[in-house]
Amino acid sequence: MVRELEKVHQTEFPETAPTANPVFYRTYSRKTETGRETWTEVCDRTINGLRELGQLTPEETDLLYRMQSQLKALSSGRWLWVGGV
Repeated sequence: MVRELEKVHQTEFPETAPTANPVFYRTYSRKTETGRETWTEVCDRTINGLRELGQLTPEETDLLYRMQSQLKALSSGRWLWVGGV
C-alpha cells in the first residue's frame, strides 16, 4: 500500500533540479516591494487567478493549490509568469 505524505509548502526545489532555483527567480518570481516572490507566493497568486477566471469551487481550488505547492502538477509556464496579476 502506498501512503501519500502531506507537504504543506515546498520551500526549496529538489536537489535533482539544480537549475530550478535560478530559472524560477529569473522567470516566474515577480518583483515585490521587499524583493522577489517565493514559491508559496507564486502558488497563491496563480491559483487565486485561476479560481477567479475559472469560477472554481473551494474543493477544486484546494486540490490545485496542494498539487502545485508540492510540485506534482503545475500551471502553464506563461500562467506562472503572468497569472493572477
